[in-house]
Amino acid sequence: NSNRGTFSSTFAAFHAHRPLLPSELRHLHEHRYAVVPGWLTDAADIGALRADSLAVAAHGSLCGVGRSGARRVDEGIRRSRQCTIIRPPPSNSAGCVDTRACLVRAVHSLRAELQGAEQLRVGQPRSGRAALPHLAPHETELLYLNYPIGGHYRRHLDQPYGDAGWQRCGRAASDGGSLSGARTRRAVSFVIYLNKGWDAADGGALRLFPAHERLYGSQVSVGHVADVLPEGGTLVLMMSGDVEHAVAETVAERQAVVGWFRECGSGRVPDLDATSLRTLRMLGCEATSGSCRAMAAALD
Repeated sequence: NSNRGTFSSTFAAFHAHRPLLPSELRHLHEHRYAVVPGWLTDAADIGALRADSLAVAAHGSLCGVGRSGARRVDEGIRRSRQCTIIRPPPSNSAGCVDTRACLVRAVHSLRAELQGAEQLRVGQPRSGRAALPHLAPHETELLYLNYPIGGHYRRHLDQPYGDAGWQRCGRAASDGGSLSGARTRRAVSFVIYLNKGWDAADGGALRLFPAHERLYGSQVSVGHVADVLPEGGTLVLMMSGDVEHAVAETVAERQAVVGWFRECGSGRVPDLDATSLRTLRMLGCEATSGSCRAMAAALD
């Protein structure tokens, strides 16, 4: 389509992101967040991403709040729109598929860089500095996030507060439990800002709070640790289960790429459904022997 031709020549060789500095990786490990100015180094790349986010905006939806399966729209808490890039992608008829494909490759490169970083391999549990877990390559979440004038997001954590942030795959416990026993949770959150020349007077800053501090917890707040202006090309990394954050109200529209690298685990829910496959497997021997006895009696 015409949009593919518009951006593909500009964005075909999207490699214009710089490596993370050792000091940035240490800051991520020690403080559980890192701000990386100029991660995207080419203004044309940033502009192409922003143009694509606007082109696919009509295919998105209002952002919700709450856990998966019970999400709702509450603009008093969160006012923004999103369009997913991974799981599921937007329509190929909108925006530029090549742009999004190159973005996905850059994000996968970022995941590999974090996974291989020596600074993130050694955990210090007593200090609340866990080692980086294995980031599942096929579980990444990626989307465009657009804040309108008046957009905002109150203080929150990117992991659900219950069950240590784990989300089980398959059926809920109330429906009989997960057959697979698999579960995933967000491990690393990332934001890539797309508005060059952002004015501080336009608001929209990302406010970061001290690691492990909870809004409704027993700890006394010592205030925020950083306000990050959404300047195009800046990358922000956060350990998803450690750093609460908020977005200040915007006076101008702003666009960003947002995503999460996830880890996988296992934690089977006890089966509550007597007709499930797992229950039938457990009863298989008894059922089989009972059937044999019934058949023998019929033959007699």
